[in-house]
Amino acid sequence: MKSKINVYLCIMGLFAAIIFSNCTNKRHYDFSLKNTLSIFLLNNGKDYYFCIPVQYFGDYQIVGFEFDNGNILIGGYDILLKRDEVNISVYLNEATEEDEFGNSGGEFNLVYLEENGKISISKMAEPLTIKHESDGKMNHYYIFIEKFLKNGEMKKIIKEYEKGNVYSKLSVWYDITIDNEEQNGNGMLDDFELYDGPALDPVWFPPNLDFFKAKYLQK
Repeated sequence: MKSKINVYLCIMGLFAAIIFSNCTNKRHYDFSLKNTLSIFLLNNGKDYYFCIPVQYFGDYQIVGFEFDNGNILIGGYDILLKRDEVNISVYLNEATEEDEFGNSGGEFNLVYLEENGKISISKMAEPLTIKHESDGKMNHYYIFIEKFLKNGEMKKIIKEYEKGNVYSKLSVWYDITIDNEEQNGNGMLDDFELYDGPALDPVWFPPNLDFFKAKYLQK
């Protein structure tokens, strides 16, 4: 009986060793995106997600923003950006100094929030603080478009990387209303590379990305 128990324990030990070996041999990736400041691949400790920051800076007011569509092409894998599958947040700094381009004075406040097509905050059209020309203050808008990745999507990205398909592209299309004037068909195009490791030291980001850096990278 004792010998049978020993054999059973040995088998179980071998089985556990095989499982552990398979886990340790599985390669861990720390992906980022190279050669771009238009889109970032981030990890919040639980999920991977893309973040696309869009900025507007001037003496005008954005009173409406409506995401239309877009896509992120990683190698040969196309990720469609649909309004009901992205998060959109708009922040406004009313006290930005023109010659500093968003690097001094004031703070950013959330004026719009839409999560998976559902709007929970919409204050963009509310009256802004009256400015005087001598103040030298401008409005600085940050629009963040987030696309969280499901497990199956991340696996497909890994497959593209392992095949060497790292060349990637981005397209984003939206309608925006500035000072009650509708401007439809706005967009952004860029290309970049999928990279395993840190693509760019945030220390070298331009000053207009300071709020992005504080919100997403310095937590």
